[in-house]
Amino acid sequence: MSHRRDAPVTDPAGTTPVDEELFWKTIARLAVIGIFVMTFGAVLMATRAVTAPVCAAIIVGSIVGPLVEHMARRGVPPFLGSIGLVSIFVAALYLLALTFSDQVNMWVERAPELGGILEERFQALREPMGFLRRIERGLSDVGRGGVIDVQVSETSLLETVLAAATPAVAQFLLFAGTLVFFLAGRAQMKRRLVVGFMTREARLMALQIVSDIERALGRYLGTVTMINAGLGIATGIAMWLIGLPSPALWGLLAFMLNFVPYIGAVLTTLTIFAVGLVSFETLGMAVLPPVVFLALTTLEGQFITPSIVGRRLTLNPFIIFLAVAFWTWIWGPIGAFLAVPILIVAVVVLEHVFPKDEVSLPG
Repeated sequence: MSHRRDAPVTDPAGTTPVDEELFWKTIARLAVIGIFVMTFGAVLMATRAVTAPVCAAIIVGSIVGPLVEHMARRGVPPFLGSIGLVSIFVAALYLLALTFSDQVNMWVERAPELGGILEERFQALREPMGFLRRIERGLSDVGRGGVIDVQVSETSLLETVLAAATPAVAQFLLFAGTLVFFLAGRAQMKRRLVVGFMTREARLMALQIVSDIERALGRYLGTVTMINAGLGIATGIAMWLIGLPSPALWGLLAFMLNFVPYIGAVLTTLTIFAVGLVSFETLGMAVLPPVVFLALTTLEGQFITPSIVGRRLTLNPFIIFLAVAFWTWIWGPIGAFLAVPILIVAVVVLEHVFPKDEVSLPG
């Protein structure tokens, strides 16, 4: 008498056979992938001080790399060309900071008085704030009774700024150094990557993937930079017409933060709203600047950018939102900036590794 070892399991309707062994193998593979993703995310989060600037340098290097290759064909050594490009980038940042340093210093000097001005503007919140103060006084009384004793050490504003700026400077130096060496050895690394595959088809696919990634990143960031520049100029002009102080500074802020989807627009709106509260006497005038900026950023985000970028690279807004949330959680502000470029790289790779089959609809 013969026994069937792997008999297919039928569903309750009795129509579709289900391979039980294949089912559990699929579950095991998904579990392994999930464990890998969680472990990889934990490693990225623990090493964010190194991995975030290195990843940013690789993405920027992939965009400006063709310029180094072009200079190399003109007789400029790749190392000198990479140092020249990074030096131009650093000099541009320095000149930008120098241009707006006076306006930034003005708002920093006004920081002590901003709290009092904001409290005057929000008179409706005095009662809830009074309730919180009563709770605070009650806790303080308990502390004076011997149950709680809290010692708070005062630190100067300069010490706080230096403590926050030191890691940022170190990460920027790591970014600049990685960018220089990546640009200098980019052609050699690309050659070794392609030659590392065994078959001719795999080498062609690898070369095509690298080329498409560079092209997609360059087009996306170039187009978005032009759009953000237009948004920054429009924001500066609008703030100047309204009468908001330092309109060029808020235009620059809108330009820079708009590289971060969703989060950048929210931060710019809140900043402009806070500046409007301390700059105008009435709440109606204070609300006008953020409302105007919201109109501008809505026009840009819902109509201009999708109509221009969508023709070249289609990305699902839901996937973009998840990518921004994930990479912000992993790497902070740098992750928010790199979320869409990383998503573009993933989309290009998946399109080559798993090409879509043409589906013909009936009728």
